[in-house]
Amino acid sequence: MRMLIAAALLCASVAPVFASVPQSVVIVIDTNRIMREAKAVAEIAKQVETVGARYGSEFKAAEARLRQEDQALSQQRGLLNTEAYKAKVQELRERLAQLRSKAQRQRTALDRARSEAVRKVQVRLLHVARDLAGKVGANIVVQKAALVWADDPALEFTEDALTRLNEILPSVTIEVSE
Repeated sequence: MRMLIAAALLCASVAPVFASVPQSVVIVIDTNRIMREAKAVAEIAKQVETVGARYGSEFKAAEARLRQEDQALSQQRGLLNTEAYKAKVQELRERLAQLRSKAQRQRTALDRARSEAVRKVQVRLLHVARDLAGKVGANIVVQKAALVWADDPALEFTEDALTRLNEILPSVTIEVSE
């Protein structure tokens, strides 16, 4: 009997707390799909590929020039004294190291530029999700990957979010700092 009274008192004291919790209205958005299919993300990938190909071409051309210089130096080995030959070999090695270092800096800068551009898309997607939630009266947006179960397919707003994102942000220009 005491337990029954204690339970009743507990329920009575907790009821006002639950009464103050607002009603949850949830929408679901598949942000992973949006980040795969958004026009801006596809444009970023194209730009990264173009810049990366240009960097690769520049590196290969510079490397080929250094190889030619190395071959020419090898042919001059008998004509140069030992010290002059060693100095030229050392200079070629330093130039090759500088070239490789530059290539690494370019890759890092390109990766950073890609990440920053993708971040801009993610931020805009967050704004789109908030706006969409406001329009449908939702107060919670759940990422589909985090969703365990939902009984109502009407909660899914991925297509709406993707369409809106593509309208307001069809492309993002990567900015590579060299």
